[in-house]
Amino acid sequence: MKSFTLRRRVRRPSVRPAAVLALGWLCLMLAAGPARAEAQAAIPDAVQGVWAERGACSDAAKTVTLTADTLAYGSAPPAPVHYDTGASPDGFPAILSSQEGKVSNFEYIADKDTLAYNQMGFGAGEPVPYTRCTGAGATEASAAGGASAERCGWLANLTPGDWWLVDRDGTWTISQQGSMDQALLAKLPDFDTKEFVTTQGDYGYGCACLTVTTSAADKTVTAIAGGKIEPLATCKADKALPAIDQW
Repeated sequence: MKSFTLRRRVRRPSVRPAAVLALGWLCLMLAAGPARAEAQAAIPDAVQGVWAERGACSDAAKTVTLTADTLAYGSAPPAPVHYDTGASPDGFPAILSSQEGKVSNFEYIADKDTLAYNQMGFGAGEPVPYTRCTGAGATEASAAGGASAERCGWLANLTPGDWWLVDRDGTWTISQQGSMDQALLAKLPDFDTKEFVTTQGDYGYGCACLTVTTSAADKTVTAIAGGKIEPLATCKADKALPAIDQW
């Protein structure tokens, strides 16, 4: 008589394909979600400023002005945009409309310091190159189009309610006693106490770069998109700025 050993069959729980698929999608969403959120950000300082199609800075109609979160074509009102490091199929960071998405976008090519304008979207037609307008070119483009541009110089609050920005083009009035625009003043950066010259009481001046819209007719600042305080040494070293006693 043959002997045999009875082996107990172990029953393993079955895993349904649908459950595996759902689990896989969940893992992908958890892995991709945070990274995608981090890809969208404000436009870096290095990319902000005035740019022009093929370097035509004197033609306001061919310029764009970038701030941390807006883009303005020529003299058109600024529109909301964001900086996306993962949208371009070529791997370049892109400036996308917050309303239109990937349609009509700009790619930033850092090694050439150039913007590539894709009017119909990524890969649709030949990109149009935009080069940076600097110095007098940026100022000229801003003045011609009524668009915002970065102006650097002395930011002064010498008396109550009176604010001026003194740059290479002269003195621009931000606010005056009796006609203060609180919304405009709220956009000014706070002075650094270590980089501030006191003239009387709490009043004085410092050095700053402001992204502003100006009116050349009456030398006023009509809008402020942002700004930052610079070291006093920066303004002192700028030979294009008028001397303090010549304001």
